[in-house]
Amino acid sequence: MAVRRDEAIILRTRDYSESDRLITFFSRNQGKLTGIAKGARRSKKRFVHTLEPCSHVAVTYVDRPTSGLVRLDASELKNAFITLRSDIARLGYASLSCEITMEISPERQANAPLFALLCQHLEQLELGAEPENTSLLFQTRMLQLSGYGPNLQGCVQCGRQLRTGGDWFLSILQGGLVCKDHKHGQQPHPVSLGTVMLLRQAQQLPLAKLWRLRFQRQSRQECRFLLVDLVRHYLEKDLKSLKLLYQIGALKSTNDGV
Repeated sequence: MAVRRDEAIILRTRDYSESDRLITFFSRNQGKLTGIAKGARRSKKRFVHTLEPCSHVAVTYVDRPTSGLVRLDASELKNAFITLRSDIARLGYASLSCEITMEISPERQANAPLFALLCQHLEQLELGAEPENTSLLFQTRMLQLSGYGPNLQGCVQCGRQLRTGGDWFLSILQGGLVCKDHKHGQQPHPVSLGTVMLLRQAQQLPLAKLWRLRFQRQSRQECRFLLVDLVRHYLEKDLKSLKLLYQIGALKSTNDGV
């Protein structure tokens, strides 16, 4: 058995027994892990307020080679993101990012850039950044870091380059752009050249500069469902957090105002 200490974002908390909880967290050095927090349901001191989803914590856990679960021994709160929790829309987008990270990340596969992205996304929401814009940036970069980023260099069917102009579409099934001559039968999403260039920037910019990008009205309408549809395609399941965003009106149809 190895005792490990790491930074982590709490992704999900579930009751496991009368006294214990199952905690899924994304750590900087070990990736996604699930552990048992003994006595977490009863103790008022051991894990107090540190195991809430979307919390940034420092964890101490025992990694047991004979078990897929780790034993979570201690958790120290680094950032509870109190401000975003007081705004249901911000909390909804934070929950969406944590759910996507949980579902798309394999167990025990470190992805330090994705950990940094998730931390900064939550920090941006906490600091008051526009939540949908921040979420679109997170989703674009997250897909790229997870190996699922769409090919935005040109038509994935014929190799036609963006500089030739014309109409462009993003095919979820093909995993990238298609030109108008190859969009048939694929139900692609139409995207403007400006949106494509914005997405390419979001894939490539240094993380510190990512949050400066802005999805304007047209780009936001084009990407609002495109990115989530890409995520759902690779996960082959719906995202529970989306239901909350629909219910509270934070996520609107493409025909609504921005």
